[in-house]
Amino acid sequence: MKKIFVLLVIMIFTQTFAQNLGYTGKLIQGGVEDGEKLIKAYIKPLNKAIVFGMSGVSFMKAQNSIDEKKFFGGIKTVVMQIPKEDLLYDVSKLGLKYIEAKDPTKTMAPSVFGDSIRTIRLASKTHDLFGRPLYEFDAPTGKETNIMPLPYLTVGYRMKKSVFSINLIPYIKVPTTDMNIGMLGLSYQQDLSAFIEALDNKNYGLDIQGGYSLMYGHEKLSVKPDGVYIPVSVTLHQTGPYDDQKINIFYNSISLNIYGHYTLNNKFTFFAGTGLVSGTTNIKVLGRYPVYGEDPSHTGAVIGEDIDDPININENYSQMLMELGAQVEWKRILVQMKYNIAHYGGFGINLSYKFL
Repeated sequence: MKKIFVLLVIMIFTQTFAQNLGYTGKLIQGGVEDGEKLIKAYIKPLNKAIVFGMSGVSFMKAQNSIDEKKFFGGIKTVVMQIPKEDLLYDVSKLGLKYIEAKDPTKTMAPSVFGDSIRTIRLASKTHDLFGRPLYEFDAPTGKETNIMPLPYLTVGYRMKKSVFSINLIPYIKVPTTDMNIGMLGLSYQQDLSAFIEALDNKNYGLDIQGGYSLMYGHEKLSVKPDGVYIPVSVTLHQTGPYDDQKINIFYNSISLNIYGHYTLNNKFTFFAGTGLVSGTTNIKVLGRYPVYGEDPSHTGAVIGEDIDDPININENYSQMLMELGAQVEWKRILVQMKYNIAHYGGFGINLSYKFL
């Protein structure tokens, strides 16, 4: 099971995190102020998918009999669906101060999930005497997918009226990349028949559930002074070195849900619920980076300088959701499938084994 899980993690994070987060450092080369806005727009869909995906803890019916196995463990996978409109972002609407799309008729750039080949050229708003931008560079491309799977291990304990579970991605280095990731989530679910006598010993019921998850990761970056095209003279204040560059990511997510459920033959349980998920993200771009800007003397020259630890971004996200699903238990096997109806929704599957 461990090998299968690691393979899943490799597949997901080499394609989504490691490949595309490595592009973010390039966006600050036209200035830190504009670079922060570009980074926010580029990775916002990824931030939302992780914050909402980590809270996909989902309903799990508490056991009915003291003879049932109480402990369980397995693999959950939440597959987040990225809205079509978030595969692109409009550079002209970011309020950039020094940078713009070089072609004013092509201002839509791919986000982290956008086009993997086509992108747009970004250029300084200031031009030289010949009408050329002082500097220009390409916006990063994306992964070209509208889904993001998030697999993790789950272990838990089912009591007669409640369920406690732990969701985990062990802190590991993703092979073939310079990225390390890890996730920890806790959830608790309470069957309200413990407090409402009218619901006791019925094949239907109500549950409340709360969960908290956090994820941390970091990826090495490689941004050198040769990544920007500059057709004019440059006054250099760049000494390097540029070997300490990295991006740190931290996500946390909290959810609160209420469910109604109906059980058939003590094996098949159908559930529906609604709730709120909310979370925060922190993105830090650390190390030394080459950055370019107009010479304050307005002579048409460019200043190249080094900036240390340029980016520290904090953002909050929240949304309401509705969840529909079914749970099947056969001997020691437990299988659950669900679908979240939300702007950032998706489906999930839980395959667990009851072992004690």
